[in-house]
Amino acid sequence: MKKQTLLCTALSLWCSATWAQTSLTLYGVLDAGLRYQTHGVSYGADGAPVSTGKQFGMTTGGGLTESYWGLKGQEDLGGGAQASFVLESHFDPSSGGITPQGSVNFFQVSYVALMSPTLGQLSLGRQYNVAFEGTTLAYGSNLWAGDQDPYTNLFKPEQTMLAGARTSSMIQYGAQLGDVILLGQYAPGGQAGGGGSGSQIGASIAYAPPKGPVKVAASFLRTRDDVTNAKFDIYTGGGSLNIGNFSVNAGYFENARDNAFTNFGNGPFSSVDLAGLGIISPAQVVDPNIPGGFDKRKMILAGLTYRFTPAVTVAVNGWWTKQTGYTPEFNGWAHQYQIVAGYSLSKRSMLYAEADYSMYRGGLIGAQLVGVNGQSPSTSSTQLGVMAGLRHYF
Repeated sequence: MKKQTLLCTALSLWCSATWAQTSLTLYGVLDAGLRYQTHGVSYGADGAPVSTGKQFGMTTGGGLTESYWGLKGQEDLGGGAQASFVLESHFDPSSGGITPQGSVNFFQVSYVALMSPTLGQLSLGRQYNVAFEGTTLAYGSNLWAGDQDPYTNLFKPEQTMLAGARTSSMIQYGAQLGDVILLGQYAPGGQAGGGGSGSQIGASIAYAPPKGPVKVAASFLRTRDDVTNAKFDIYTGGGSLNIGNFSVNAGYFENARDNAFTNFGNGPFSSVDLAGLGIISPAQVVDPNIPGGFDKRKMILAGLTYRFTPAVTVAVNGWWTKQTGYTPEFNGWAHQYQIVAGYSLSKRSMLYAEADYSMYRGGLIGAQLVGVNGQSPSTSSTQLGVMAGLRHYF
């Protein structure tokens, strides 16, 4: 009680004399699917490709949604203020391993927060970056598929454009003014003598009425290399419109990268990760001064969703990407298309089916442009995928 009294004195705007009970919630989702795809790649224990061709098997990490379990708790501090925390671990139902594969993060989300009804919320830890959150609030692909969790799925190309969604060591502030949501973040780099090296700063603004027909958002995110202090910028904006059973969404994403940006551990995006995503040249893993990798990558997203019945929803999506590189071999483009349908068995359970087709040219052949938790990138200029699965929330 002594610690609570000291906290109440220090945060007098947020506290009252009465302390309420705490609450603790276990939550999560299991999503398991089967996927067939052409021009896939299998890798050996050393990470080198060992075979290519048609693939059929269980999806890795989920399907329509990532699989995860989590704990969240909150305590009423009085006057509407709360202290809270979230711990969330993502995993692969087919093997029981954590995802993404090779990740050192047992918890993909882990933060503690203070919230005031008048001053907003301040949170510290590993969280979703504000560009990803802004996109999710207004115009991301397949938001219809997860009223409880509108985050990521197996085929989500914009996730790669949004720095993989999550960042470690983040300080985030959020406030809501009516239907306007303001988000800001700063992740200090923690590099000795490095100034801003390894840091990430960003802001997002969204107009997102819960039941309104129109939602819009815009975000900016700047990441600094761990060693060179070179920058990687993300710009994005878009919106959605709901008319009866129809919903349309569209967004624009742009990545701009300095040549010397080759490593950001707080993503985690090591130089090896960035090479696998097609962001840098493999030679830059050894020497960031070598010209290579992409200079700019621009993507347009558009989607149309129709709810045939309360249980049946169908959506079509398209992504059009253009890339320019520091060297000609990184110039290229990609066109990706998807149709997905969901049948709700109940409020918590859904059967789904999905098909996608991608075309890659130039420097985008072999780049991971289907989402950070997606299937392995294609080494071909085309790829066809078909998936079906079952998802259950708890």
